[in-house]
Amino acid sequence: MKDKILITNIQRFSLHDGPGIRTTVFCKGCSLRCPWCANPENLEPQPEQYVKGGKQGTYGRFVTCEELYGEVIKDALFYRQRGQGTGLEALPGGVTWSGGEALLQADRLEPLFQKLREAGVHQCVETCLFVPPDKLAIAMEYLDLFYVDIKILDKERCKSILHGELELYLTNVKALFVAQKPVVFRVPVIGGYTDGEENVEAIIDLIRQHRPLKVELIKEHNLGQSKYISLGKKPPELHTVTDEFMESYKEKILDRPDIPTEVCKV
Repeated sequence: MKDKILITNIQRFSLHDGPGIRTTVFCKGCSLRCPWCANPENLEPQPEQYVKGGKQGTYGRFVTCEELYGEVIKDALFYRQRGQGTGLEALPGGVTWSGGEALLQADRLEPLFQKLREAGVHQCVETCLFVPPDKLAIAMEYLDLFYVDIKILDKERCKSILHGELELYLTNVKALFVAQKPVVFRVPVIGGYTDGEENVEAIIDLIRQHRPLKVELIKEHNLGQSKYISLGKKPPELHTVTDEFMESYKEKILDRPDIPTEVCKV
């Protein structure tokens, strides 16, 4: 399986994973362990058995670059359609790499990144950015747009809660902006984890420092509950944040860096 890519799903006609109409490929394996994760089936870097509705199945399958290219290129007609307006909204559809953390498999995906680029297909990635810099460098060579999470910006809390090294993340963020790559920041707003005053201020400072194309604030949700149960795991118990808090957060970002900011509906 050395050269094969481990995926769980190919989701067609996606409207919330980048501009235009996207085909989203969910790669299996992640570098973090966020307590609020909505895709628990994509955490471990190997296939996993599940039971749902009394039926057994497997999360994860290995595919070659050729097989995966054949699947995503079926939707090429949609990729050529551009949206209305300017900026992000005017970009064409394409392929979105998601997960888990797709960039952990960047070396295996590189031939496919290159082939899709040569075919004129717009590519973006949804990433936590806790990945080795050499894997990020591969993605930077071929991908057109980066959706980057900002979660916890305190070094100790990042390590203890997410199991991530904050310095690696910050180094990768800087690399993207030094290379002038288009970036959208996504901020999961999770009660008790990411909504503290100090974390909010640190996130706004990071946004102001780098000035992305856009900021998306995403409220916690329980859409992954059934998948936790199917894996025999206890679903996370999340503390909700109010709609008023979300709007206040948005206004703070708009007031200081003056960067387009949206509270996203899930």
